[in-house]
Amino acid sequence: MAQRVSQQLIMQKKNRLFRFLVIVVVLIFGWLILYDVWLNKFDDFLTYQISLASGWLLNLAGYEVTVQNTAIILNGEELVRVGAACNAMVLMALFAGFIIAFPGPLIRKMIFIPLGILIINILNLLRVSILALNAFYSEQTLDFNHKYTFTLVVYAAIFYLWMIWVQKLSKYRTYVPATSNA
Repeated sequence: MAQRVSQQLIMQKKNRLFRFLVIVVVLIFGWLILYDVWLNKFDDFLTYQISLASGWLLNLAGYEVTVQNTAIILNGEELVRVGAACNAMVLMALFAGFIIAFPGPLIRKMIFIPLGILIINILNLLRVSILALNAFYSEQTLDFNHKYTFTLVVYAAIFYLWMIWVQKLSKYRTYVPATSNA
C-alpha cells in the first residue's frame, strides 16, 4: 500500500513537471512569434524610455544630464548608450513566463507579475544610472561592472522574486522545500 501511494506521488510530481515544461515551451514559442510580429517595435520605445528615465534619475540626483536618442550625456561627454539588450524586456518576459508556468492562484499571478516587472524596471533604471556614473568617475571599470556586477545583481533579484513566488505565494510549495531536512 505504501509503495503504491509512493508511486502515485511520483507520478503526480512528474505530471506537474511535465505540465510546467510544456507551458514553458509554449511560452517561449509564443514569445518568439509575438516579438517578431509586434514586440520588436516596442523594443526601441522601451529602450528610449529607459534612457530618458535614467537621465531623469541622474538629474534628480543633481547631475546635469541630457539624453540624445539613447545616449546619456554629462558635460558634453557621452557616458553610456542604452542598447535594446539593456532595456530588460527579455528579463521581464522571463520573469513573467516563469510565474505563468509555475502553478499558483491566478489572482496572485495577476498581482505578482506587474509588481515583479516594476521591481525589475526600477533595478534596471538604477543599473543604467549607476553605469553612467561609473563611466564618468571610473571608466576603466565600466566594462566589468556592465558585464558581471550588474548582471549578477539583476539576475539574483529575479531569482529571489521567483523564490518568493515558489515558497510563499504559490499553492504548490512542495516543489521547492522552504527548509532542508538534512
